[in-house]
Formats: sequence, C-alpha cells, structure tokens
Amino acid sequence: MVHVMSESKSQVTLDVQVLRVGLVGLQESDLSSSCQRALASKGSLLQITRLDPGSIGLFCLDSENPFDLILIDCRVKGAGHNLACEIKKVCGDVLILGFIDEDFFNIEAMNDSAIDWFVNEQMAGIAMSWAIREGLVRRRGLIERELLRRQVEEASYNNEMTEVASTVLHNVGNVLNSVNVAVHVVHELVNQSSVILVQRIAELLKKHNESWEIFLTQDPKGKRIPPAIMKLGGHLIEEQQTVLKELEGLVRNIDHVKQIIISHQAMTKSRGLSESLSVVELLDQAVELSFQPGDAKWIRIQRDYQALPAVVIDRHQLLQILVNLLRNAKQSMQLQGGVNHLLTIRAEERTEEGLSVVVTIQDTGMGIAPEHLARMFTRGFTTKHDGNGIGLHSSMVTIHRMGGLLQAHSDGIGAGATLTLMLPVQGEAGQR
Repeated sequence: MVHVMSESKSQVTLDVQVLRVGLVGLQESDLSSSCQRALASKGSLLQITRLDPGSIGLFCLDSENPFDLILIDCRVKGAGHNLACEIKKVCGDVLILGFIDEDFFNIEAMNDSAIDWFVNEQMAGIAMSWAIREGLVRRRGLIERELLRRQVEEASYNNEMTEVASTVLHNVGNVLNSVNVAVHVVHELVNQSSVILVQRIAELLKKHNESWEIFLTQDPKGKRIPPAIMKLGGHLIEEQQTVLKELEGLVRNIDHVKQIIISHQAMTKSRGLSESLSVVELLDQAVELSFQPGDAKWIRIQRDYQALPAVVIDRHQLLQILVNLLRNAKQSMQLQGGVNHLLTIRAEERTEEGLSVVVTIQDTGMGIAPEHLARMFTRGFTTKHDGNGIGLHSSMVTIHRMGGLLQAHSDGIGAGATLTLMLPVQGEAGQR
C-alpha cells in the first residue's frame, strides 16, 4: 500500500494514497476482460472516475489533482496524438483504446503519426497493467522524495561534518533528478518503441506469404505497408538517436555523482586536490549537466566568453558550484513561466585587486525581493516551496575556501537575477 509521511518531529503518520484513473467515453464494462482484470488486481489502490468526453479540456487543466492514467475510447471525437500530448502535460500515462480490425487499426494509427499513444484491444490489458504499475511507482517516488525533503529540512547542522553531508545529499540529488529524467525517457521509448510495429507488419505479410506482390500492389491494406515502412524507418532512427543521447548523459551524470562523493570525502580530511583548468570548459560541462534537450523550447542560452587564463582550483567542487548556480537560474525561470527566457553566461578577466576570472549568470526569472538579497546565501534560507536552503549556501562556503567571492543582484521581483562568481588566478596545481 502507498503511504505519505506527515510532518512530525517525533512520529510520522501514514496516509493512504490512491491512483486516479479516468475513463473517457468508456465504462468499465466496455473494457476487455484483460483490462478489467488489470484494474481488479489493484482495485483497493485505484480511484476510477468516468469523464464526459466534452469535459476533456477541463480535467486537463486540473493540474492540482491530476489523473495518473487516462483511458480514452478511440471513437471519441478528437481522440488522437494531439489530445494525448495535451493530457500528458498534466496527467500520467494515456491509453487510447481501439476496438476495430487489428491490422487495419495499426496501419491507420501509424499513418496518423500517433503510434505511441494507440493500443489495440489485444494489447490493452498488457499496456494497462504496465501503466498502473508505473503510476504506482511514480506515486511512491513522489512520496519518498517528499519524505527526504522534509527530513533534510528538519536536519540540524551541528558541525562541519553535518554541513558537508547535507551538501553531498543536495548535490547528488540534483544529479539524480537528471538521471531520473533520462531513465524515464529511455524507459518510455523502449516500452513504446516503433519496433513492435515491425513485428505486426511481419505478421501481416506472413498471412499473405504466397502472394506478396498482389497483396502489396493491389490489396488496400497491403498498399499502405511500403509508405508505412518508410515512415517507420525515420521513427526508429529518431528513437536510436534519442536513446544514445540519453545514455551518454547518464554516463556523464553518474561520473559526476562519483566525483561529488570523492571531492567531499577529501574535504573532510583536507582542501582537496587543485589543478590548472579552463573555466570555459567547465562552464560548458555544467550547462550539459543542468539542461535537457527539451529545455531549448522555452529557454535560449547565450554564451559570452573572453580569452581567459587558467585557474588553479578543485575541478569537481567548482563544477558543482556552477551546476548549483545554473539550476537555480533555471528553476527561477520555470517559476516565472513563459517560453521566451534568456540565460546569459559571461566569463571575463579582471585585474582589480589582483587578477581574477569573473563568471556572471544572468537569468530572466522571478527575481529577488530587496529584503531577501542579504539573506540569499544564509544556511537554510529559501524562497522555494520545496527548497532546503543548501545549494547557494554550500556554494558560497566552498568559494570562500577557494579564496573567491559569490554575489547576487536583482532589481526586484519579476526582474530576473544575476549571480557573480569571482575566482582568483593564483596557486599551483597539485596543492592540497
């Protein structure tokens, strides 16, 4: 059974959670026996609601209490790829159930460019079991994440070791969020892969094994297969490229987690290993770790890098600081809303009071209230409803240890913010 922890320092209370399932244009009795069995197997955990097809737009907007699974009769007006995409923005999984001739339905669905969303009656039970299982996993994940957040908020920082441990949890958690996104993308691609249609086309051809030429050139169904295969080839190439890109990102993120742990272990004993490195190179790595390909739809990243001297510093501590600052800017722009955000990253050399490299990260996000500016780097201070006040504070502490400075500026709420990082150009590689 799924539970959530309530706020209590001495004891936690468990509240039962259910999976919300919406039926659009359907009754439970309309579903195939395999679908009904899938629902019955998790009956005590499901809250099933019949939805009027005319109210689809209304429940799509209910992001406060979204459905975890939507089942739609393919005969409902407007059912298709566009509707499924809109629902997916605020809900969990979407299954559009088909109840017509299997082979014809598959070809029509593929030609409609909606193959990822359509499930015929034969596959509906399997798909529904998977969707219910994934929905429960998501619920548990959200609850566990909420529990971890509250535990971190309640944690007291009594000494330096406690602060280091909290920083590790925060930094690793940030990376794991990206890992979770990548894993979910790959998981969905594999489970909804266009490869399944290759098998179905093969079965269709097998039925006409003795007369392929006639079937492919004269039969209405057969004539649709060649263009469908050409379109399918493009889908498969796109899937392969997406999976490869996500896997490459996973490798980078996992290596980053390892280096975070190694770096903070070194901090408990000494200052860590310094090396001569390029700040520009590290900035580009931090951008890759902080943003997903889909972010390009709503944010433009502008880089302004000057020729810079190398700095001697702990690579992985500086990388984590840059990731913290970039993700803070990204979250601020997400909270601000809109699709035309600009993130400007500058790196320049300054000579006032000694040679230094200065990195500025300017966003078009929520901005900072004047009364909050002085507290931005205070331990435990946050303006986010799900924040814990660790990221900016730990970044500031680490930068001070490196001999640098971290400053914040904003003209107020709605005016965006600029974070400035100053790094000294001094020291020798290999210093501990």
